[in-house]
Amino acid sequence: MNHTAIPAVLGAPFLFIDMWVGARYPDFATTAPWFSGFAGLIYITAWLRSAENLRRLLDNGKRDFGWYAIRILMCTLIIADISNVWAIVSTEKPLLFYILDAGWPISHLLMFPVAWAVIRSGIFRGYQQFLPLLMGLWFPVGMLLGRNDFALYFGGLYSTIVWSLFAIATARATNSTVLSYLTINHKNY
Repeated sequence: MNHTAIPAVLGAPFLFIDMWVGARYPDFATTAPWFSGFAGLIYITAWLRSAENLRRLLDNGKRDFGWYAIRILMCTLIIADISNVWAIVSTEKPLLFYILDAGWPISHLLMFPVAWAVIRSGIFRGYQQFLPLLMGLWFPVGMLLGRNDFALYFGGLYSTIVWSLFAIATARATNSTVLSYLTINHKNY
């Protein structure tokens, strides 16, 4: 596995950490509003790292559905990170902040077309091909569960496990693609 999985796996639990701190220590969340932005920045940036690995895997030289789907997803992740930086440096939250902050739920929903592109491309086998679909389901399932302890722990563990598996799958596949290219073409050097 290549080194790109390390930051992505380390960042995966930060959504859970943010949710847990907000639920268990509401006074801290109020007195340190930057913490949620910091945790979100780590989480979204880690997701962006895995999305970059997936972009490399989906690039087949054609501007097909997968080419557009992963790039649009990455744009919404960058927009979400802008709102996270905003939350770190400022406590003011005008309408523009909430528009930018909508990048993270939109990113979850955009995982559905990305999942379709991944399944169609065949770059993953077995359960790994369904990881983007599971990522897309996190937001709608979380909304259905509401705000309670079960939703907190289920949603937090769900995101930590699925995002970590996705990070590992994309890093492994990216690494094996590079290795197989070098192995096949080693005589040309």
